[in-house]
Amino acid sequence: MAKPLEEWSIDELRMEAVRVAEELARRAATPAPGAAKKPRVDIVRACENWVRGVAWDETFTIEMVEDELALHERKAGQELGTLDRERLIQLWLALRSERYRDAA
Repeated sequence: MAKPLEEWSIDELRMEAVRVAEELARRAATPAPGAAKKPRVDIVRACENWVRGVAWDETFTIEMVEDELALHERKAGQELGTLDRERLIQLWLALRSERYRDAA
């Protein structure tokens, strides 16, 4: 059983506070067992999946698609390359023209 607070000297309290702070820092520095890092998101694949799966409303405009790609970039913390962005937009245009001939 821990001794009552009244029995601690000032120096003992300081040393205990330092010990507790060091223990907390040590625990924060080591990852929890079984808590593996999430794999990094492949931004190109995520955006392509969105284009192929969700971007099918005939009211979508190219600006809306670019905004959505930018949103995916912010969420992943990565940026699409210029060529990847252009390829995805061209893919969207091609798929959109297949599905919505009147909208194209």
